[in-house]
Formats: sequence, C-alpha cells, structure tokens
Amino acid sequence: MASGTLAFCGRAGSGRRVCAGGGFSLIELLTVMAIISVLMAASGTLFRAVGSKASEPAARMARGIELARAQAVANNISVAIRFVRGDSGELVMRFMRQRPGQTAVQVKDFRRPERFAQIKLAPNLSCPRSAANPQESHALTAEESLVITADGQVMLGTGQSGFPVAGEQLLPAIHLGVQPTRAGQVIASERRDVAIVQIQCATGSARVLSP
Repeated sequence: MASGTLAFCGRAGSGRRVCAGGGFSLIELLTVMAIISVLMAASGTLFRAVGSKASEPAARMARGIELARAQAVANNISVAIRFVRGDSGELVMRFMRQRPGQTAVQVKDFRRPERFAQIKLAPNLSCPRSAANPQESHALTAEESLVITADGQVMLGTGQSGFPVAGEQLLPAIHLGVQPTRAGQVIASERRDVAIVQIQCATGSARVLSP
C-alpha cells in the first residue's frame, strides 16, 4: 500500500455522515471572506488616493512651504508665499524674500514659482479636527499670503503688492484647501477629490491631510 494520508467517510452514532480529510469549516470560510473584504476595502482606498488629482499638487505645496521655511531660517530673513493666477489661468505659488532695509518694490523671488494647472484654492474647506489635531485652523483665502519669519514661524500675510504685511497674532494653524477644476470650474464628479495642506504656525511644518 502506498504511504500517504487517507481520507475516509463513515457514519457517526448520530446518523450524520462524518468525513476525515481536507476542506474548510464554516468558521474558516467566514474568516477568509472577512479578510478578503478588508483587503478589497483597503485597495479601493489606495486606488482612490492614487487617482486623486488633488494629492500631488497638495504634496508639492507642502514641500514648497518647507523649503521656504528652510530658506528663511538659513539666511535669517523673512520670506513670503503668495498664490496668484498666471497668464494662462494656472495657479502660481510665488516665493518672495525681503532683506532688511529693502522697500516693498525691491522684493524679489528667491526661487522659481510652482505652477498648478487646473487647480484652485478652496477656502470653504474646513480642516478636520481630531485628538491628534485638536486646534482650530484658518483657511487661507485668495487675498492672503504666508509670511515666514527668520525663526521659522508662519504668519498670516495681507496685501496684494510688494511684500505682504504679516499679522500681529500668531495663529495655531493655517490650511490651504486644494481642489481640481476644469476650465476654472469644479465639476460634480470631482467635488470630493480634495486635499488640505495644513501649516503649524509655531514650527512652520506643513503636511497633507484628507478632509
């Protein structure tokens, strides 16, 4: 007789047919189905994030804010970030600096601007609050700018020409709502495709959040 595992079926005393060998019990099948459903849900979230039109611009904005902060601290100067509309309608992220003794008209860009085609800032988006993110956050509007001081703090700036005027009060946080558009308009199928760039004003750190 060849060696191996034998499967057999017989009758138990209760009259039910009992089989010894391979197969899954009902509990094992339910467990496998639960694991598969969790994996499918996770993969759906991943694919939505990969297909988002707001995620990549938001990450570029956060990186630009971090680089501007490093420039301010390294050179002991104040820098500013202003969002304006370019000639082709794209959103332009300008990086400006002001050295001591310079007037507002002597302001220069210290790096090339970032350009975002078919992207708008959405000031009506609120920043999510949680146990890890409990503080209130100010939504940046089109008329406002970010002013980063020589010690790395971020202030709210105002003024549309020259170097922005920094506010006197340090806010807990400032955030930018990022939303894709088509021909300057938000279409219905992409209303939920949004991202938020939040800046911690005391430290100047920036991160991307999901609303």
